[in-house]
Amino acid sequence: MGVVSKGGGALPISRNKNVSKIGILIQIEDDKPRNVYPHEINKKKIDITSHLETMIGADDVSHVTDQESISEEDISHMISTFPELIEEGLKFIDTEVEISGGRIDAVFRSKNDEHLLIEIEIEARDNAIGQVQRFITYAEKYGIPRDRIRLGIVCAKISESRLNACIGAGVEVYTLSLEKRA
Repeated sequence: MGVVSKGGGALPISRNKNVSKIGILIQIEDDKPRNVYPHEINKKKIDITSHLETMIGADDVSHVTDQESISEEDISHMISTFPELIEEGLKFIDTEVEISGGRIDAVFRSKNDEHLLIEIEIEARDNAIGQVQRFITYAEKYGIPRDRIRLGIVCAKISESRLNACIGAGVEVYTLSLEKRA
């Protein structure tokens, strides 16, 4: 079986026209095909398993496809270019900072000389909260007093229970939102 795009080229799911050994999921909505999995959006591969896991864990299934249209890379670019979206006076330092126990998605410095260490997620889940708590090793690596380190998550969506867990753990949460200006 061969699968090609409108332009006749190979689809990103196979990198060639032969998909005989690749499972395909077609999402139907209102009796019309809405999406096919696996596929690629914003250079991010969306496979069948991760899509189904996202749907199972979603509070509202109607938002699942919309969340996949933005990537963590998009969010990283946005906040590193415009750190004032997070906080006035914030300065971008670096992305993808390696530390023992993981990698920090983005590092900023506040006007009070605090380091804000950010985990970026489309939808913040329990693993993101645990991951950001391991960022404290950044203080040791760079010789920064722990009281000058702030931990945060930037995400498109977070459930109320996970938001409460962040509050209890001292993790700051910033959600993407649009403000109507006119």
